[in-house]
Amino acid sequence: MMNYRKCNPLYGYRWFMEGIKLFLSQPWPWLALVGVTLLLLLVLSFLPLLGLAGIFALFPGIAAGFMFASREALAQQPITLNHLTAGFKIAPKPLLAVGGLAFMVFFLALILITIGWREQFMALVNLAQSEASDQDALLRALNELTIPSIVTLAVMLVIANATWFAPALVVFRQAKPGAAIALSFRACLRNFGPFLVYGVLLLLLDVLASFALRLILSAVRTIGGEQAAGVVGMLVSFPLICAFLATIFASAYVSYVDVFEAAPKPD
Repeated sequence: MMNYRKCNPLYGYRWFMEGIKLFLSQPWPWLALVGVTLLLLLVLSFLPLLGLAGIFALFPGIAAGFMFASREALAQQPITLNHLTAGFKIAPKPLLAVGGLAFMVFFLALILITIGWREQFMALVNLAQSEASDQDALLRALNELTIPSIVTLAVMLVIANATWFAPALVVFRQAKPGAAIALSFRACLRNFGPFLVYGVLLLLLDVLASFALRLILSAVRTIGGEQAAGVVGMLVSFPLICAFLATIFASAYVSYVDVFEAAPKPD
């Protein structure tokens, strides 16, 4: 049985900073990897339900590729686009199974939530399709969907915990899909403290980046007008999003090393 350890809450700061360092060590390859990934997921998102299933199924394999890229970056080796498919070359079926299991949980929860709050959802849809805008009725309908929104968020958090370490466990420890998901979930709960610190730091980074982007666009809008601001916004926003996600992928690998690779070996 694989061991994992409980890290000090300050490890969340370490994961955050090491993720940034790994990204800055090779920014352009990281941006290329994340950019290609986002374009692939965007194409899949245009397919109604199959697209969502495809995103869930492929994402663990893509995440495993980023784990390999992070390992190479940590060893000061070059990152290439080939890392994107490295996980699928080693363990395609287990990684697809991890994504499939995550999608099944999400889809089942979605069905139960839709059935449980069907009338509220239908009322919101009818209001959205109505030509006459009734702000009070719309606010009431949204308030009635507060509980299903919280339930949906809780389900997504469970899925995130269950799949955070799972791709790395599959490709680096040859764990079976179900075992990798269960172990990932337990390890995340055990390390609630560092994940809380890490999440707060990510949120602060997001807020600062958004604020800086707004200042830049405001200055461009003043100088060059609305059209120039729109062009600059598109040119700056996409790389910023890619850099943010690259930092998350890199820090996920660092957290895996601290939680599993540094854990005491079983007797």
